[in-house]
Amino acid sequence: MLDRRKFVLGAAVTATLGTTVSTTLAGRAAAAPAPVLPTAGTGSPTRAAGVFTDPAGTAFALVHLDGAWVLVDESGSVRITTGLAGADLVDVSTDGDRVVAVGALSGDPTAAIWESTDGTTWHEARRLHGVRSEFTAVGGGLALGSVVKHERASLVRIAARRTANGWSTVPVRGLEWTDGIKATAVARTATGWVAAAVGTAGTVLHTSRDGVAWSARSGVDEVAVRGLTADGHWVGNDVVDATPLAGTLDAGRRRPDVPADAKALGAVGARTGWLAGGRLITAEAAR
Repeated sequence: MLDRRKFVLGAAVTATLGTTVSTTLAGRAAAAPAPVLPTAGTGSPTRAAGVFTDPAGTAFALVHLDGAWVLVDESGSVRITTGLAGADLVDVSTDGDRVVAVGALSGDPTAAIWESTDGTTWHEARRLHGVRSEFTAVGGGLALGSVVKHERASLVRIAARRTANGWSTVPVRGLEWTDGIKATAVARTATGWVAAAVGTAGTVLHTSRDGVAWSARSGVDEVAVRGLTADGHWVGNDVVDATPLAGTLDAGRRRPDVPADAKALGAVGARTGWLAGGRLITAEAAR
């Protein structure tokens, strides 16, 4: 089963980043050699975890290329990361003075969380044990994911909160059963959290004051939402033709000021991140 998130984004990552990233990496191959994945040619990124900002406020896309996770900025330059070997990342966000990435350990999936102070050097901060699982969305100190069946079909929702003592799993009420759809975005708001999950008909949304008890709210039809902001803006692509779209919860949608082939990566503060024409680009979340 190919989940909607990978369907909308997977092919686009390969098409838009290939030339830029391969050219930049060619001059660095001697310093940082990386094996080529059997399913992807050299210079063809296979997936993108998302977009974040480092402590200096620079936006980066975290993408997988030739067997390694690398950072690509808006100029097209590339940074090699360390500490993410064996990581199958799905989402990334900035959380205060750190960057947080979530996903699973490769192979039989085991949900895990990684942290970094600069986006380049990473360490594993939390790992779940005992079940096949993965985290698929992170934001505002909360990670959401699910126990999975074969082919990564989502079964039961899981969650973890970051406290002063690190990441701890927490129960979830109101969105335990996922109907096979995965969480794609989560954001801290003035009153708690809002989370998005994408299915074949669009995006369903839930809100929570404490990260434990969740209530359904109106969703975003026919859009795969990839990013949410604290003040209610969303960014994504049409589930049918991948048209880039942005909007405000309960207030309609619009075509953002990005190229027609741009693929949403997420939200970074008051801006949104996209892949288009071989470059990471950012745009205002609202105008």
